Amino acid sequence: MLCRSVSCKVFIFLSGIWIKPGRSMRMREKRADFVSSYLGGYVVAAGGLGNQPSPLSSVEGFNLVKKRWENLPSMPTGRCSCSSLQSNNLLFIIGGVAHGPSSAVEALCVLEDV
Repeated sequence: MLCRSVSCKVFIFLSGIWIKPGRSMRMREKRADFVSSYLGGYVVAAGGLGNQPSPLSSVEGFNLVKKRWENLPSMPTGRCSCSSLQSNNLLFIIGGVAHGPSSAVEALCVLEDV
């Protein structure tokens, strides 16, 4: 999945093509320079830069079953230009830029709906 602005494009691996899905797949918040991962049944987009004068703390997850973006718990520290590392059911969001370089390390845990 490729997300730019509020639109997304989805790569269909078996056919090797990109598709532009409908409006229901648009992200709720415009963001750039964010961290992304797959966690707990969601494609996750965390932090980044939006239309605000400071980095975002918001986190969105694309629910693959419902085929829509949902709000997930926000990060305590708004950041962009972060690194990330996924371990089991945790997504570690490391460093980046808040109001200058950040040394924050935060972990997001998303459990799959059963």
